[in-house]
Amino acid sequence: MQNELKLAIQFDDFYTVFGTKGVVAMAWWLGALHADRIRAEHHSFPFLHIEGEAGAGKTFLMGYLWKLVGEESPRVHTPEYSTQAGRSRWLAAAGTIGKTVVVLESVPTENPAFDWEELRDLYSGGVIRRAQAQGTEDAYFHGALTIVSSQPIQCSEALESRIAHIHLGITHTTESLKSASALNQLTAQQAGAFGHAVAQREDQLVSTFNKLAPAYTASLLDEHGHQLSVRAAKNGGQLMALVDALSLLLNLTSEQRLNSLSAVRHVVETDFVQF
Repeated sequence: MQNELKLAIQFDDFYTVFGTKGVVAMAWWLGALHADRIRAEHHSFPFLHIEGEAGAGKTFLMGYLWKLVGEESPRVHTPEYSTQAGRSRWLAAAGTIGKTVVVLESVPTENPAFDWEELRDLYSGGVIRRAQAQGTEDAYFHGALTIVSSQPIQCSEALESRIAHIHLGITHTTESLKSASALNQLTAQQAGAFGHAVAQREDQLVSTFNKLAPAYTASLLDEHGHQLSVRAAKNGGQLMALVDALSLLLNLTSEQRLNSLSAVRHVVETDFVQF
């Protein structure tokens, strides 16, 4: 079953192209499909920020992740050029079938009608206020949030502490180009086997996450003490638990799993440990 799933989603090609950073993104995506359930137990689920210059593979990565849930074309929103009413509609729709993840692609403009701080409370499933004909209506956020950009977003330290970062770089080899070409041929119908498997094994995957996330969080805090905030450690612990859940689903090799866990630790230490 595990090998069949890996073949269906062409995991080996994916790993050749994106390596451990890709595994971490896929692990977050697995968790995103159950973000509401995770927040019910742990009171938060981190935002994901995929950053990289032009040609780094951001669009390619997002396209692949959407195919994992049976979507051939990525759904992406540009917050700087949207209205607050439009953003409220996107966010309120998250959590419905096929619309769990909201992807915001940042396109900076000189006079944006948008403040990233609007998103801060969504980390813990905050309230979304929507305009209705009879006034306003409040709805809770039931999905997960990914930000894609070519440069850092301008936000407060409070919002930054809610974000897990993946920095993509440009590394093209003959082997990676061959694997990228193969991935281009992958259809959403084939890759959608991932979403079906995640749904079928939801209880097992969430149970694994619930057991491991607090342990990984405690380990990060023990290692870094007061140099690391509790929130940053919690985000890192959740990502590490999701890597293990993904490993359970796909039967990752020991090297793939351990290197991906190390990649999460590196992100936490690089972005959040204060020296």
